[in-house]
Amino acid sequence: MSTSIFSKTVFTSNYERMTGNCTRIVAAQMVRIKSPPITSSSYVLDNACGPGIVTEQVKLLHPEAKILATDLSPNMIEELQKRIENNKWSNVKTDTLDVRDLSKLADKTFTHVLTNMGIYMPNDPTSSLQAIKEMYRILQFGGTAVTSMWADRVWLSAFSRAALMIRPLEEPSNMLNVEPEVLRGSWLLKQIEDGGFGNNAEVRPFATSVSAISLDELVDNMMLAAPMLLKGYSEEELSRARPILKEEFTKLRTYEALEGGAVRIGMKAWIGVGWKKGDEKEVPT
Repeated sequence: MSTSIFSKTVFTSNYERMTGNCTRIVAAQMVRIKSPPITSSSYVLDNACGPGIVTEQVKLLHPEAKILATDLSPNMIEELQKRIENNKWSNVKTDTLDVRDLSKLADKTFTHVLTNMGIYMPNDPTSSLQAIKEMYRILQFGGTAVTSMWADRVWLSAFSRAALMIRPLEEPSNMLNVEPEVLRGSWLLKQIEDGGFGNNAEVRPFATSVSAISLDELVDNMMLAAPMLLKGYSEEELSRARPILKEEFTKLRTYEALEGGAVRIGMKAWIGVGWKKGDEKEVPT
């Protein structure tokens, strides 16, 4: 869920507002894996844990489960430590680790490795495959790795259009953009297969959304991404961006106005699963 993009305190403290619960909805689905299910006796790695949304979802279902939560960002780990103390979660430890290098963790340690939106790193084309290889290595035989990746992030186009209206001669920020191939389920499946899971891999589509109790709140929450997507803009330019974004969000193909004034922007994710059974490379005859 977290990479170096979210390494500064401004992002860690506001991460959940900015994402509008979209990653929590995905995490809630991931922890309900059924083969094998997470139980109170499981040992789970919350990999690229961010502020601990996967850990939270595991603890809601299985308060006694043992969890190690790791992230590249020390600020994310600090944020999670506060949540652990405030919620009095037992059996949860944290460490600052990179998904691409989990060498500090022993082979065949975990029953489940869950990585929510954390395997892809911009400007590192090998990051995802290396992350999957590490996940496979540290899983016990009979264990399962679950990872997610975006299929689309509709709201980014609203920021691009707003940026062009404010600075028509400047290319909008591409900090969060990814290659179109990376947004395909076939891409994620190949990473899981090539990372060691071979035949024992599958990818499923999953719908989620960015939501808020009002359109104004949605704009306020999404403007927390301004330091990334409208980097270097003056306060005057940012003030102009708010009404533009408000209008552009309503034009998005997945925008919905709900009862009571609430709103949401639909998004699509992929959830990939890999099973470590020992027969990953067998070829049917």
